[in-house]
Amino acid sequence: MSFVRLIYASRATVEFQPSSIQSILQAARKNNNQNYITGLLCFNQRGFLQCLEGKRAEVNRTFQRILKDPRHENVEIISFQYSEKREFESWNMGYLQNNQIMRDLLMRHTGSAEFLPLTLIPEDAFAILKDIRAMMEEVAAEEA
Repeated sequence: MSFVRLIYASRATVEFQPSSIQSILQAARKNNNQNYITGLLCFNQRGFLQCLEGKRAEVNRTFQRILKDPRHENVEIISFQYSEKREFESWNMGYLQNNQIMRDLLMRHTGSAEFLPLTLIPEDAFAILKDIRAMMEEVAAEEA
């Protein structure tokens, strides 16, 4: 089965509040589960980097809904490609803290310790998302 993988970046608006996180996560899990969408959303107080995976029509519909969300602006597609397998099997959301581990990860992929999703090239965006997923899986394994 062929899937598409869409990666986009955007900038948070003043309407984005830390209290929005839980409602974003709940809505994403519900909608994405119904539409067989998997992926990863990473954010900090200034920006978002998200990957959506699934059938092309569902990913496009989901992205159209995302574009209408007033909590972010300057939405830019970084990558859109076909894939035979999903890279992100479950839906996750990760808050990118400004800590040394995250700065090292960003430095390794971009040459900058700052999370600037709108400046990422496709290869760096995908690599960062996979590394963040690996970090989240490691933390979950330690907590189990």
